[in-house]
Formats: sequence, structure tokens, C-alpha cells
Amino acid sequence: MEEECPICNKTYPPALIERHVNSCLDSREADSTSKRRKRSPGTDKNQKVPDAFAALGLERDSSSLKRTKSAPQSKVKSEASMTSMLLAERRLEMLKQAEERKLKLENQAVNKSQMSGNKEPESIHQVQEISGKDENVSVETTNDVIDLENADESSPVPTQEPLRQSQALTSRQERMKLEQEASKPLAQRLRPTSLNDFFGQEKLVGPNGLLTNLINSDQIPSFILWGVPGVGKTSLARIIANVTSSRFIEVSGASTSTDRLRKVFDQAKNERAMSGRRTILFLDEIHRFNKAVQDLLLPVIEKGVVTAIGATTENPSFTLNNALLSRMHTFVMEPLTHSALVKIINRGLLEVNRTRKNVYNLHLVALSRDAIDYIANISSGDSRVALNILETINAYLSGVSYSVFSKYEAPEKAIKVPEKLGVIKISMNELKPLLSTRNYHQMYDRVGENHYDIISAFHKSVRGSDADAAVFYLTKMLSGGEDPMFIVRRMIVIASEDIGLRDSSCLPFVVAVKDALEFVGMPEGEIILAHCAVKLARAPKSTKSYRALRTAQALLKEQPELTSIPVPLHLRNAPTKLMKEMGYGDSYRYNPSFENGVVSQHYMPEALQGQKFVEDTHLGTARDPLVPDEEYSSINEADKDYENYKKQRRKEMEQEAQGAHESEERHTYDEFLAKDDQPEYFDGEERDAYSDDPDCTHNFDQSYDENLSQDQQPQYYRQSSGHYTPYYPIMDNS
Repeated sequence: MEEECPICNKTYPPALIERHVNSCLDSREADSTSKRRKRSPGTDKNQKVPDAFAALGLERDSSSLKRTKSAPQSKVKSEASMTSMLLAERRLEMLKQAEERKLKLENQAVNKSQMSGNKEPESIHQVQEISGKDENVSVETTNDVIDLENADESSPVPTQEPLRQSQALTSRQERMKLEQEASKPLAQRLRPTSLNDFFGQEKLVGPNGLLTNLINSDQIPSFILWGVPGVGKTSLARIIANVTSSRFIEVSGASTSTDRLRKVFDQAKNERAMSGRRTILFLDEIHRFNKAVQDLLLPVIEKGVVTAIGATTENPSFTLNNALLSRMHTFVMEPLTHSALVKIINRGLLEVNRTRKNVYNLHLVALSRDAIDYIANISSGDSRVALNILETINAYLSGVSYSVFSKYEAPEKAIKVPEKLGVIKISMNELKPLLSTRNYHQMYDRVGENHYDIISAFHKSVRGSDADAAVFYLTKMLSGGEDPMFIVRRMIVIASEDIGLRDSSCLPFVVAVKDALEFVGMPEGEIILAHCAVKLARAPKSTKSYRALRTAQALLKEQPELTSIPVPLHLRNAPTKLMKEMGYGDSYRYNPSFENGVVSQHYMPEALQGQKFVEDTHLGTARDPLVPDEEYSSINEADKDYENYKKQRRKEMEQEAQGAHESEERHTYDEFLAKDDQPEYFDGEERDAYSDDPDCTHNFDQSYDENLSQDQQPQYYRQSSGHYTPYYPIMDNS
């Protein structure tokens, strides 16, 4: 990796950068000395020269300087001076320009030979003959390096002419370059280098995007890029590095220490002091920095030592200090749209086919439109996922011999491969089996922001009585591996917060769900959770108790002095005799001792008399302007009908209970009751043929008396001619 000179802004290898900085300093000192001599005879000997080594984070070798000063003149001349190194570098540039001119002439000669009908030269010697030059050219690249250590101003520079390359050598080098690129991940190869190649995020980097204007004006403030993986945070930061005039340094929160950051800050200060150029510090994975490192960033950002650009996939409000957030803007990068993913997939498919053809000599791959749409849909806005899918398809179609390719799939599902080199066409139905080993819908972050977003959506769906949405978010959490007890705890809160007094049975129901889930376990516990979610979503809602709690809390927050109001004496507990003598519990009326528990007694402190927290309505009274009034009217009518139904049903139940109570009291026939008093035991056709009173009109007026004679009670004797003699004769007491 080359380093940049802070004086002339040129890049050199690390081995030459120190010498080059010294040469730049010598040349600037010489120019400034000559100018001062022309303008004024006296100079300030104590004037300090800017230290370029400090700007690079290096230290000057004081021992070598002392040796140079104390060494004899002949020894000094044996070493390379700064001017000689500059001359050597300029000669190298001239040689490079001469090499480019000769290559240009060679290409022109080759083009002329092709225009005249000659065959394309196959070797370097043929190119040499066409060009008409008798130079000795070697195919091997020279490794000659100018000895800058022993060179001086008068030392000759090697005058070996640069090599000329043929088209065959050029194509070979291009092939080697393609092979090197093919070894890199596809996402790395397709990383955009300019805003024209950047897809998506039109609000930020579009024609009139905020970041576009900041980049074009080269006035870049410190900011944070927050978004899900694969939306272009790192790529956008590197694009800024390419177009801005500032120095760009990239560090990662996963591996950077505080010592490394301090060195970067020192270099940025020296860079600003030496050349006036700013430094942009890109902090990838900024959420991984601990609190100490974040505190280290505060002064340098506030003083403008560096312009910090952070990239994070976590919510900055949860992972970064508030002091750091106040010093940096936050730009939200949304997941890529379907159209942006389609463009990236097409571009990636073009790159895959280029390497398959030019490097591996394989069949080209063509995806149908429905297959591309399918990849874009399952990628969930992540371009890296889409490109990884393309790499999977490429590897799958490259690793199996084509002669036996169809043996690995059923005949009706096998991908058709042409016998000769051609194009493999893949549709969506053929693509799905290749991707069936990974469940892309299970991309769920159990500890990140997505964790809280989905449980919030589940809660709001239940509150809005949308059972379908509640089941969807429940399934999404469970398929992503969410803890079921976390969901149950939230449903217990829903049972009291959103349903409350309208259906108090929901709270013990959810507690029973918790016990059942612990007893049954997963995955069968999913059925219990779905049952509970649907019940809570369809239950009537009431926030009366929840709103009462929040109203009381708001009152105490606004008026904290209310917390010091004493409890009324008649409501205080009086467990001791002394407390009773002090009036604790005096004049308290025990409600159960009175009819219906009604007494005239105040329970609120005197300062809060008349304060009301519990409202009369279960829900609010505001109306959504987007909802038509007819819908509200129909809901109100339905509520009235339901209330009337409850009243009518309550009366019917009371009557049924009263009838059941009466039937329990008279459950058998009572011979002492009249017929009209117990009609359920008579059908109206009762007649006795042996009775002189078939209607039973005087059956119970009198009864037979054995102490009376037959004449006195003839109704109990049959009319017969015979005389009846009782077995026991009646005694005559007279």
C-alpha cells in the first residue's frame, strides 16, 4: 500500500517515502533560502522547519543526521543526495513516458498490418518485424531497480529501453487480471466507485439528494450512516474518499484500538498544520467501539481535527453516546428497493458470465425475469444476499460435470444443459430447488432493532383487533427463533393494558397459556400461542384502567409536591392505643356494615377533592379523519344493540332462575293443595265413576268418623238391601 507525501501529495512506496519527504523539504528550503537572500540580507536562524516526519507519524533518525554532519566530505558524496533522488525519479517518469510512446507506435503498426490483410502477429518477434525495429526485446519483465542509496547527482541512470508488449502478452495479462478478480467475492468486485454506479438510496445520493450536494461541494460534515447490511454504507464512504480532496483513513470498530486512533489523530493534526488538508476518518462498525473510544472521539470531532463518518447496522440511539450523537448527523439508509436489486442482480450476472467465458470457458447463465424477481424478493433489500445467491448458482453450475448433470435431479426438474458451449437458461421453478436449503424468511435479529420492531407490530395489531396481522407477526417471531416466553410476557401486558375491564378473563387466560407452554414445550406450544393471540385480538378493548394510571402519574410528575400530602386521619391505620388517641382511624365508617355498602365518606385528600382519574368511557372519544362517519355510526349502533341484547338476556336469565327456584320448592304432588294451585298434575279429564262427586267438589270437606253411626254418615256406605253389622259393635254409652 502506497503512502502519500504531505508536501507534494504524491504517492510512493513505504520504503521511499522518507527519502522523498527529505527531498521535498530540501527543495523547499533551497527555494525559500534563495528567495530570502534576494529579498533581505538577514535571516532568522531560530526559525523552525515543518516536520514532515511527524505528519506521517514517524521519527527522524537523529544518529544518522549526526553521522552525516561529522562525516568527511568524500563519504557524504558517496551517499545519495536529495537532489539526485529527485533527478532519478524524474528520469523514471521520462522512461515511463517513452515506454508508453513506443507501445503506442507498436499498436499502430499492428493495426496497419491488420488493415493490409496480414495475420495477427503471434509473437513478440513478429511485432518487432512489423514495426521495423531491430531492438532486442525480452518477454520477461525486468526487475531492475535504480539504486537510490548510492546514486548522486552525477551518477548515470540506466538507459535500458523499456519493453514493448505484444497483443498476446497484453491479453495474457488481462487474463491474469480476470483470474485474480474471479477469486474475489462477487460483492467485492461489484463495489461501486462513483455515484453513477451506486444503486438505491435516491433520497440521499439521488440527483437532488442531501449527500450528493455535500459531496459535490466538498463540505462534508461528520455523520453516521445507519442501515441494514448490504445497502451500501461502506461503498458510499469509499465513494466519498474517491471524490473528495481530503485525506481518507478507514478503520474498523472490530479491530481498532485507542492507540491506533491516537496516532491517526496526531497525523491529522500534522496534516492540517503542514498542508492545510483535512482528514476524513471512516469508522466502520462504529457501534462496536466501547464507551472509552467513543469519548476519545468527542474532542477531535468538536474541534474539527477529523471529519468522522460512521457506519452501523445497530440503532445509534442504543449503541452510541448521546454526546457523540449530538455532534454527528444521522442518515438512515433504507433497504434497497426491488428495482435497485434487479439492477444489481443484472450487473452481477454480467460479471459472472464474463468470468465464466473468459476465464473458465464454461456455459453462460441466463436467468428468466421471474427468477430475477424471486431473488430480489428473498434478498429482503440486501444486495450482498442477492449477489451471494448468484455466486451459489454459478458454483452449482460449475462444479458438476455436464455429462452427468441430470443424474443429480429428477428428470422433470433437471436443468437443461446444451451439448455444446452455449447458454443455460434457468426459470424460477428451476431456481427454487437450488435455494431450498436456506430459509431466507428466517432472517431475524433477536437482539437488534428488528427484535423490538416486530414485537411492537404484534402488540399494535392485537390492539387494533387485527387477528390476521397478529398471527403473521407471531409466526415471524417464532420462525426466527424468538423466545416464546418473551411473547407471553408481552401478551400478559396486553391483557391488562388494552383489554382490561371489558374482558377481565383474558388476564388469567394468558397466565394459563404461560403454564401450558411450560408444560407442553415447543414446537406444539406454537398452537397455544396462536390461540391466545387470536383471542386477545378479537376481545373487546378497554384502556380505562391504563389511562387512569398514566393520568395519575402525569399529575404527580407535574406537581411533585402532591406526594407529601398527608393521608386523612380517618383512613389511617391504628394498631396501637396511642395512635387511636391521636385520632388515627377515628370516624371511619366500615362500609360492609351499611346497606349496600353506601356511606358518606371522603377518601381523597382534601387538596385533591373532586380529582378524577378513571374515565367513564372504555376508549377515547377522538375520531380519525380518514375513517368515514358512517363507520363510526354503524359501530355505535352495534354497541347499542349489544347492550340491549345483554339487558334482555339478563332478564331472561333472571326469569329462568326464578322458575327453577320455584320448581325446586314444589317438586312433588301435594294432596292438600287445590287443583288450581298445582295444574301441572292435572290434565282436565279426571273423573271417578265410583264417586258420587266425580268432580271431587267435596272430597276434603269432611272425613269418615268411625265413632258415628251409619245413619249419621250415609255417604260412606253403599246403598244395599242387606244390613251391615260391624265386626266391632258400637257400644251404647247411655
